[in-house]
Amino acid sequence: MYSTPVLIFLGVVFLFFASRIWGLYQTNQEAVRKADEARAELHSLEERKTDLEKRVNFLKTERGQESEIREKFMVGKEGEGVILVVDTPEATTTKPAIPEPSAWSRFLNFFR
Repeated sequence: MYSTPVLIFLGVVFLFFASRIWGLYQTNQEAVRKADEARAELHSLEERKTDLEKRVNFLKTERGQESEIREKFMVGKEGEGVILVVDTPEATTTKPAIPEPSAWSRFLNFFR
């Protein structure tokens, strides 16, 4: 009913369109993946922005500036002293080492 050359031509056209559609599908999948990555990065950057804004607002206060100076430059106010906390080694109570009796001593003690 159909001629062989027409069927071959239609098969080639079908394969051509199928390969183009597959390429579009792969491009679409790549775009979706990149959009998801961009959304995740945007969320991360928004969280970082919020944290930095909190930090800036804290540093605008006198208490924030003072704590930052104390932390960075290891300084204190006039009249403040330094307290050093030194951990003491824990006292260990050890019993004097008693030598374990030899096999011969145990044998002799068996008969006593």
